[in-house]
Amino acid sequence: MASSGSLPSLARQCRDRLNDGRGRIESRFRAGLPSVQTATALTDLYDDVIEKIWQDSLERASSSVKASQLSQLSLVAHGGYGRRDLSPYSDADLMLLTTRRSAAAAAQVASTFVRDITDAGIDCGFSVRTPRECCTLAWADAKIYTSLTESRLCFGNEQTYDRYFDRFRAGARRRRNYLNHQSLMARREERQKWGETNYLLRPNVKRSRGGLRDIQLVRWLGFATHGATSLEQLNKLNALSDEDYGTLRRAHAFMLRLRHELHFRTERAQDVLDRPTQLDIAEDWGYQGRSGVLPVEDFMQDYFEHTRGVRYVAAYFHDDTRIRSRAAGAVESVMSRRIDEDIRMGPTHIWVKSHTLERFAQSLPDVLRLIQLANHHSRRIAHPTWQAIRKSMQDREATPPDQPAVDAFMELLKDPGRLASLLRRLHELRILDQLIPAMGRCRGLLQFNAYHKYTVDAHCIRAVEAATDFIDAENSMGRRYRRLKDKALLHLALLIHDLGKGYEEDHSEVGRRIAGDVADLFHLSADDKDTLQWLIHKHLLVNEVAFRHDLNDPEVVHKFAAEVGSISRLELLLIHTVADLQAVGPDVLNDWKMGLIEDLYLRARRYFETGNLPGENEADLDSKIEQVKESLAEKELDPSLIEFAKDMPLSLLRQHSTDDLIHEMHQVGEWLTDNPGCYCAGAVDPAASAVRYTIVLRQGERRVGVFARITAAFSACGLSIMRANVETVGEDLLWDQFWVNDPELKQRQPESRIEEVCRVVTKALDDPDSVMPTPRRVWQTQGSKEPSSVLLLPTKVLFDNDTFDHQTILSMFTYDRPSLLSDISGTLSQLDVVIQFAKIDTHLDQIADVFYVTNLDGSPITDSDRQETIRNALVDAVRKPVP
Repeated sequence: MASSGSLPSLARQCRDRLNDGRGRIESRFRAGLPSVQTATALTDLYDDVIEKIWQDSLERASSSVKASQLSQLSLVAHGGYGRRDLSPYSDADLMLLTTRRSAAAAAQVASTFVRDITDAGIDCGFSVRTPRECCTLAWADAKIYTSLTESRLCFGNEQTYDRYFDRFRAGARRRRNYLNHQSLMARREERQKWGETNYLLRPNVKRSRGGLRDIQLVRWLGFATHGATSLEQLNKLNALSDEDYGTLRRAHAFMLRLRHELHFRTERAQDVLDRPTQLDIAEDWGYQGRSGVLPVEDFMQDYFEHTRGVRYVAAYFHDDTRIRSRAAGAVESVMSRRIDEDIRMGPTHIWVKSHTLERFAQSLPDVLRLIQLANHHSRRIAHPTWQAIRKSMQDREATPPDQPAVDAFMELLKDPGRLASLLRRLHELRILDQLIPAMGRCRGLLQFNAYHKYTVDAHCIRAVEAATDFIDAENSMGRRYRRLKDKALLHLALLIHDLGKGYEEDHSEVGRRIAGDVADLFHLSADDKDTLQWLIHKHLLVNEVAFRHDLNDPEVVHKFAAEVGSISRLELLLIHTVADLQAVGPDVLNDWKMGLIEDLYLRARRYFETGNLPGENEADLDSKIEQVKESLAEKELDPSLIEFAKDMPLSLLRQHSTDDLIHEMHQVGEWLTDNPGCYCAGAVDPAASAVRYTIVLRQGERRVGVFARITAAFSACGLSIMRANVETVGEDLLWDQFWVNDPELKQRQPESRIEEVCRVVTKALDDPDSVMPTPRRVWQTQGSKEPSSVLLLPTKVLFDNDTFDHQTILSMFTYDRPSLLSDISGTLSQLDVVIQFAKIDTHLDQIADVFYVTNLDGSPITDSDRQETIRNALVDAVRKPVP
């Protein structure tokens, strides 16, 4: 774009006028100008600037074009500009409407108009069309159609505009079914990109579900069906109820204000509400928060409340506008059967008879029974029935559920069917709040980490959905889920498992008490109450053990099995864990994590069935050890390797086939026999989408610093460590494995890249007195990293001396950053902390790393002062700025 000084006089004046006008409107907006009036003021500003450019373009064209031709032209605004719904940096969709006779004049005007309006600083979508072309293109393209529904004459010939719009509106009415379908498909496609749920933690206020675009969807559907796009007109036509009209008006005002705020803050068209901005807006808008709820959570709950209302109204406005054929309605009615005196069920729908509907809709047990029947028979609830229920339930005073309502709800929970979608409907109607009071508090409650993608309530319902999806799964999870006798208890546990969030106390502890309250309210048996409370209290147990501990250690498996207590509880906990992880967000439950979960399950189940812990009476492992020992004995290799084979870690035995293990042992043995230094080799691991590096060396007198040097070397090569297994065998031999992500593999040959990394690692380890490798500098583009103000969860450093007598488990939870693991391991090295075993785990932007550590003399770290020194040093290392 040309600089301001080189612009023509008119464009420069218009640009200055636009910038000054935005500044004045922002001042009025900050002073309290309502969002709709702000949009009107911005539209007037655009109109003022565009009119000057329009008049100038007509004057220039008048010297070569007949005035009669120019007089036939019309400048039409459409889209957001057409409905006078602009935000500060919105684009302006404009169409130059022309007759056939004035086409040459239109081309002349357009050539200067588009140039000047762009130079003035308005992002403009522009087209030149005849009325006939407008209609032809609109019927073929949903995007064009939806934009033109909100046309407005800006300047020019009124008769030309009226002929166009009358023709367009009449054509839309004739094609209403087709155009409504196309509009819905276009909106669905957009939602798939920007968010199918209105409970996203980083939403697009315009395009995500329940956003401004869904309010526009109501207008588009209203235009084809009723000939009107104005919400007020649709209300007067009884197409929108007073309640729905009020819901959309309030949501529109709130989200329009939010969009104005985003534009003014960034000085550009910005519609994504990211986490740092949420914090800032909550503070600037005066949100105070409340007990256990941060101001930002209070603000976002308001946002989700509005998007929830928009989503609901838009969905049912569509149902109202959809015209079902008389033949289809007749088939549904003729083929229906009587369920009881109130309910009938057809091939696709279930409904309540009209003469009993008002009474039926007021009864919570009857409503729940209807929903249970719809779920069991996989039928949709007919829209008139659902409308009556919705109105009645919203007007109903919240009271504790009676026994018939509880029984009906528990019956609903037993059947996977369409359970999740029906639970969402119950949540929208606030029926879940009446059945489970804690659900109301978590409505739209944020989870401030990138690990979770959805709000607490949305996540819980998605967890139920993930479990019910197992019903058709042809794998071990499907088989375990199908053989569960009481699926209702599992579904109930998933529905409430995270409702303890938002308090200062650990959410599993709070959740256990909530589970007890729910069990009492539902009159569950003592055994079911105990199981429900245990499942909620321990719903993170599998994750903690599988992802953070050495599963080859008999003590770890024994303690886990003792905590679980039985095979039936083990399977219940396993299904709960996997469903919970799948509901967190995309790609959270990867193959590696699923493998660890299955590994823990099989070890614990084996213990329950045989009493054997890992390594005990495992004939296949004993046979593998003997084969490795025999193979090594045939060659003259380092004697320490023969001793290593006798006491080989279970992790190595389980991770490799016998042939692969023998091959690797030979390679390591030959290296240690011929070289005094360390052994380093790498291989691409397709299953883990990573490169696995094996590093073996004699520890000698070096009790500390080896792990720190390895992580520093990887960091210097630009690698990020995904996970690691660090083994100390006997007194001298270290056998470590690291799985790393290497961005350079996309541009490099794997063999040469792996050799390069191994050279850096061996150099760092073979000369322990050399300077530590320097982490590679990470260049970040603006906006690629959210500021530290959004990192609300504190760094935690925990010491566990209860699990083992001979070593301490040090667990660390914090937000990830480049070279963090290198800084952590370097800090432990400086404090003479010996790392005996490590398990690295990164959840998107957070790490949960576990180290088995000792003092230099091999004793566990039990002194409280020394623990505090280590804790403070690690927290300081986390806060270290990125190079």
